[in-house]
Amino acid sequence: MAPRTEKTAPPKKSSTRKPAPKKPVAEKKPKAEKPRDDLAGVVMSTQGMAAVLGVTPRWLQSLVKDGTIPSLGRGRFDPTAVFQAYAAFLKEGVTKKTGNESLDELRKEKALTERLNRERKDRTLIELDEALGVIDEVTGMFVASLNGLPAQITGVPRERQRLNDIFDSERLRLADRFAKKREALRSGREDPDAEAEDDAD
Repeated sequence: MAPRTEKTAPPKKSSTRKPAPKKPVAEKKPKAEKPRDDLAGVVMSTQGMAAVLGVTPRWLQSLVKDGTIPSLGRGRFDPTAVFQAYAAFLKEGVTKKTGNESLDELRKEKALTERLNRERKDRTLIELDEALGVIDEVTGMFVASLNGLPAQITGVPRERQRLNDIFDSERLRLADRFAKKREALRSGREDPDAEAEDDAD
């Protein structure tokens, strides 16, 4: 009889399970701190605000008047709002929001107007229409005076006629020259006849 062989039982599977991999814990980002406004609640006077900006109080008031710089009223300013508005003002190249002309151009135009008014008052500057009117008046008086000269010089009809012809020729020449001078003054151009006379001299 063949010997009995005992069957060995297969090894039991271990009931111990491998631990599941741990999920990485996301690091908590620190909360961003809100920017601190050290000027919050600060109110400055016109003198103080102008000194900080490096401008005169009068210039600061002009910026407030045209709406460039905000004001709390009665010469009081919020520096934070003023800094922001002034930075935008400089960035725009000092150009007014309501027009295309810059403040520099307006100041130059105002200064020119004031200078012209002062020169008119001092009579160092004369309006063109006024100057042309004087030329017309003087020219008319001078040319008209030539008409009466022959009669004052002689009572002889033949001689008087000869003088009339001479004065008529001279009167026409002077009237033409005066008209050219008047046009040169009105247009601002040089009188070509005057340049020709200078060259001849």
